[in-house]
Amino acid sequence: MSEAAKQRFFKLVDLVHQGDLSKADKALTEALRLTSKDPNILHLAAQVATSLGEQDRALSLYRRTLAAYPDWLEPCLNLARLHAAMGDTTSAFALLEQTADKHQGRYEVFETMARLSQNAKRPDRAVLAWRHMLALQPGHKSGRGQYLFACRQIADWSEEPIPPTPLPPQTTLLFFDDPSSQKTAAEAFIQRNLSGIAPLPPAAPYGHQRLRIGYLSSDFHAHATSWLIAGLIGLHDRAQFEVYLYSYGVEDHSAIRGRLRGDADHFIELNAFTAQQCAAQIRADEIDILIDLKGHTQGGRLDILAYRAAPVQLHWLGFPATTGAPFIDGFIADAITVPDGEESFFTEKVYRLPRCYQINDDLKPIGTQRPNADYGLPEEALILGSFNQTYKITPPVFDVWCDLLRELPEAVLWLFESNPHAPANLRREAEKRGINPSRLFFAPPAPVTEHLGRYATLDLCLDTFPVGGHTTTSDALWCGVPVVTLRGHSFISRVAASLLHAVDLPELVTTSLEEYKALALSLAKDKPRREAIRAHLTTNKTTLPLFHTAGFVKDFEALLSEMAIKRS
Repeated sequence: MSEAAKQRFFKLVDLVHQGDLSKADKALTEALRLTSKDPNILHLAAQVATSLGEQDRALSLYRRTLAAYPDWLEPCLNLARLHAAMGDTTSAFALLEQTADKHQGRYEVFETMARLSQNAKRPDRAVLAWRHMLALQPGHKSGRGQYLFACRQIADWSEEPIPPTPLPPQTTLLFFDDPSSQKTAAEAFIQRNLSGIAPLPPAAPYGHQRLRIGYLSSDFHAHATSWLIAGLIGLHDRAQFEVYLYSYGVEDHSAIRGRLRGDADHFIELNAFTAQQCAAQIRADEIDILIDLKGHTQGGRLDILAYRAAPVQLHWLGFPATTGAPFIDGFIADAITVPDGEESFFTEKVYRLPRCYQINDDLKPIGTQRPNADYGLPEEALILGSFNQTYKITPPVFDVWCDLLRELPEAVLWLFESNPHAPANLRREAEKRGINPSRLFFAPPAPVTEHLGRYATLDLCLDTFPVGGHTTTSDALWCGVPVVTLRGHSFISRVAASLLHAVDLPELVTTSLEEYKALALSLAKDKPRREAIRAHLTTNKTTLPLFHTAGFVKDFEALLSEMAIKRS
């Protein structure tokens, strides 16, 4: 590359970094008129076109880049990601296989293959790709964490981390019931990835007639978060609050997305924006309190909040541990998930709601229960079950479940089929423990209303540990099914305990595996007690604190108003 070409390219890169992608796109288009085969400019133009959401044009630009420079790794990987984003996973993986043949020593190829496999809901393929990647790059923390997570997704328990193995925050939660380790992992992630972001200049106080509340998430579609918060968005007191939903997720045209869009005062799409542009949009909307609903979960965009998009920034509902972020001011919990004296495990100020941190929608419909045979279950069996995702199932808890099956010969275990590869592994694990694998049954994914209808078939729900059921537990209770849980030391292991307290059933909370097993066995043998719990849940459904949506909204709004008053 000549010196003049270098300078021209660097100027274009600077223009992109300034954040005005439309202006940069025009400059790149003009540059390509002069040098139509320059691979550097073609690649940069393809990346900008991708960011602008112009996928077909980006596809053409990546292909032109590779025509000019066929063995360049980065555009190969970016083109594979674009194919996947466009729904063409066949082309994405074919390209990655070809690229792997040319670049066998480059871990980035296998990392991309692994991440796209996970996004495509192919954890089996992701496990193999992560193993190859880690053989080339054994110190890759994120890769190690994602590999262990993918193993858990398919119930491959051949490798378990030993504390204090350094893992990313979202994986540390899954493996270690230790809020101190969770905080360390979160703070390290923020320092490593977001500490260099300079916040936007401070804004003058807004002084709106109504408090402007922004909710930020990628999950405003058919997702558990949307089903939980639907009632809140519709019930917010519009005399006091103006509600903004900031979405950077998929448009799935679902009924729940339509409901949220219709109930919000403003529904803003941020998909085509950089993090800085997202923050600038939120700042321009003069949001008083911005509530992040993702944290470190997959798809989270804490980088938007790092720009200090709003004067008050909170985290709630999505990530059940501290974010470790100095730019998140508050964390919303309750007295069970974060008891008094445990504030030191959070970098944010802990705010506690009086009933439960989790909201539920009291309009959520339950489908019709069908006969056992329709689900492939034996008619007269005692149905023990857990509809939690497979990755939450751990060997010690599965040991207890198998012990229960051994002591209850009339019982079967009904689990959720998170992916096609988990059932065979779980049946194999049951057989290792002396349990006939035919006693395990699996419920495939189903529309939410139909899925809720299946709960009535369950006699007893068994929670997982240390990652307990969140929406899964409140769904079971909404449908009148008893749930036995094990309360641990961290927020994520106390969620079901909080939910059970909020339906006046604290006696279903245990504090050790031995106690968990004993209570589950006792309930399994005591049909009248189970029926009494069902009657309690069904009769008092909408008056119990967990399902009193309007009451939750009042508590939540009181908390937001208090924050606004303190700031002013």
